[in-house]
Amino acid sequence: MKTKVLILVIVLFSSSFVNAQMECRSTLGAHLSPLYKDAPLSWAVEGTVAPGLMTSPYDSAKNATLNGGMFLVALNYSFNKRTSFYVEGGYKNWTNSALVSEKNNSKGRHLGMRQIFYSYSNENTKIKIGLHEARMGDFFLLDERVLGASFDKEINAFKFGLRAGTVSKGFARMGKFCSNRHLYGVIHPDYTENIGEKIAQTNLSGLFINWNPHYKKPKKQSNSDEFSDSDDEFSSNNDEFHENHDFNEFTNDNELKKVKGKKNPFVSISNLGFILYDEFGEQSYIPDNKLYTGALVDFKFTKEFFLQTGPIYQNMKNNNAIVYIVKFGKSKVWNNASQTKVSAAFIGKYNIDKDAIFQPLFSNLFLGEIMRMDVADFPLWQASIKHRFPGKLKFHIAIKSVAQIENPHTNE
Repeated sequence: MKTKVLILVIVLFSSSFVNAQMECRSTLGAHLSPLYKDAPLSWAVEGTVAPGLMTSPYDSAKNATLNGGMFLVALNYSFNKRTSFYVEGGYKNWTNSALVSEKNNSKGRHLGMRQIFYSYSNENTKIKIGLHEARMGDFFLLDERVLGASFDKEINAFKFGLRAGTVSKGFARMGKFCSNRHLYGVIHPDYTENIGEKIAQTNLSGLFINWNPHYKKPKKQSNSDEFSDSDDEFSSNNDEFHENHDFNEFTNDNELKKVKGKKNPFVSISNLGFILYDEFGEQSYIPDNKLYTGALVDFKFTKEFFLQTGPIYQNMKNNNAIVYIVKFGKSKVWNNASQTKVSAAFIGKYNIDKDAIFQPLFSNLFLGEIMRMDVADFPLWQASIKHRFPGKLKFHIAIKSVAQIENPHTNE
């Protein structure tokens, strides 16, 4: 018993550095260092190990150890304070669980590219072209590594985003190089939905708009401060820097704090988002075009409670359906700058066509850790509590649970 507890403690308290996750996490972009003072070229290296143990409650002979490791190198060349070229790649090594049959390759060693893109950013515009992480606001339809372009524009209270590109198994976030699903053997080692083997076989394009009704025009910065956030491109370049991809935190901590001398309303809309998204490609991979439209509304309440809700409509031949989410929680910022968030969510589906399956290819929702409880498994419920400690290490502890409501009642 003591051994089991010790293993659990080690995993929890080293979660910022050791990740036995299905996704390919990295914080390289947030830790770039100049080659020398004022050098245009900056770099970083990162090593990750992912040890684990799988036990069988029925037969101890089937217990198995597993291990994964990755070494990544990042280079960023800045042409000026707004324009740069970023390259990130590395070496992946993993040893599969003994629970997987020999025919499914128990070991893997290979080189791969994780990101390579050109970027431009100023006060209200961001552009990325190349292989890069792409998401679409708070919507869960797209969370993928895309070869293409991303464009974001802020105009006062509105944020506009455009995404277009192609995805292949070679570089997909749950593809051949980055994912750790090989380790577990619970699902097929090469299970990447129906993503294309080659460029242009599975593609996407989309537009989203966010409106912040509480927007206040910022005061003009002095020249010395104009580029104070120029590195934000890479501190947030890692969309993966957000440790959970299931859903965003939905709330801005600054918005949750009371304005001194002003009483906040009991409830107000903190953000309103709209999306139009399309997936298309070769008929052997995407036989019927998939078009998604939807809206998400974020509410904030007094006492730092928050709520997000909204529907997404899938328009597809004989597969029309609506997926909706309701997520409620509380965020507490303590006096020492630490933060605790507690939340619970319900994600449901309404079939317009009988037996419709909600199937965006690039959502990578993966609410579970080992079992794939993704959009096809709706309805689901999820609950979590997370505490983030103050300091530069961004150290946090989290406990999560997720489960299917209907058969086969898979849960973690």
